[in-house]
Amino acid sequence: MGLLSLDTTTLTVLRDGGTDKERKYAKRILPLVSRHHLLLVTLLLTNAVAVESMPIFLDRVSDPLIAIVVSVTAILLFGEVIPQAVCTRHGLAIGAVLSPLVYMLMGLLFIISWPLSKLLDCILGEDHGTFYRRGQLKVLVDMHGPGKAHKNGEHDKDEQLTIDEVLIIKGALDMKFKTAGTAMISISDVYMISLEAKLDHETMTHIITRGHSRIPVYAGDRSNVIGLLLTKTLIKLSPADATPVAQVLQSRAYARPAMFVDEDMPLFDLLNLFRTGKSHLAMVQKKTGLLHSGASGDSVYRQDDTKPLLTIEDELYEDNGDYYVTLHGRLSAEFAAVLDSLSMGYL
Repeated sequence: MGLLSLDTTTLTVLRDGGTDKERKYAKRILPLVSRHHLLLVTLLLTNAVAVESMPIFLDRVSDPLIAIVVSVTAILLFGEVIPQAVCTRHGLAIGAVLSPLVYMLMGLLFIISWPLSKLLDCILGEDHGTFYRRGQLKVLVDMHGPGKAHKNGEHDKDEQLTIDEVLIIKGALDMKFKTAGTAMISISDVYMISLEAKLDHETMTHIITRGHSRIPVYAGDRSNVIGLLLTKTLIKLSPADATPVAQVLQSRAYARPAMFVDEDMPLFDLLNLFRTGKSHLAMVQKKTGLLHSGASGDSVYRQDDTKPLLTIEDELYEDNGDYYVTLHGRLSAEFAAVLDSLSMGYL
């Protein structure tokens, strides 16, 4: 019961990420459990021998009625109730301690148990590990979040996941089915600067108050984004000079070109694009209608004037339609500074 209560997936997790004792026990048990049907047949055969031999032995030394009562009581208590209660709690340790005995039983019954186990492998398959689907993993992660009740007295509260960790993991699991269009921010909610503006005291104060690492610059209409100002580089400019934004935008030391992506671009592809360090901010081009097919067979779409914004944080902090934005939202600016360090190769 101690050995069969753990599957290969659980043992692999304990072997690679458990405590020192759990790693030791799991490493010892895993070779046994990986031969699932051979282990099962061996234990069932020995269990059947023990159960059948007890009343036969007692019948020789006592009254048949007493033999039946004693054997049933002994098997119920010491063969079913107590072992199940103990092994459910300490199955890993008990299985590891008694593994040499199991190996010996496997050797003794190999001639009988091996053919039966091979037959079961052919009929039922050899893989008996637990496979968690995305929805199941999300529930499992949520169960380890803050505020969840744990009945296990040995549970270490320091190992609980924070709400940010839960949101990041669940968002990563959903990224396969998400596109840039599902995670974008409306252009009306983005802090931007006009190309005709000047970096005077008032403008610089607004930039500092916002706490963003990059500021989109538009020409004429807000949907016409032509570049990005790097906030940290503006420290070299004096507000008293009121430097025109148009002049700053021409320098690679202060600005970067705007990056545009289609709304149907998968978030994984976009994340890989962000990881190149070219930009952590992209303008999403919404497709509004099919115009014609190109010469190569590729479809050509009309691009909408409205270009919503998407940052690397929108991909990481997405949960059930609520987007937690750091560069262009309400969370701390420290995370944005860390991302800037990553893009510069400091971390």
